[in-house]
Amino acid sequence: MSEKPEATVDDCICTDIPKALYDRVEDYCKSRGIAPSEFIFDAISEKLFSIHRERRRKPRL
Repeated sequence: MSEKPEATVDDCICTDIPKALYDRVEDYCKSRGIAPSEFIFDAISEKLFSIHRERRRKPRL
């Protein structure tokens, strides 16, 4: 069997983001001096963290 190569920092996925939303992200990032990709990465990371935290609050049976 062949093994999958390990993920590297340069690995990426493509997503469809509506142009209007991406334009808003670009405008925000320009005003803050950050790259749109960095903003999107941080936004996804924060959302996943908040979901994890929310699940931990729910009582376990």
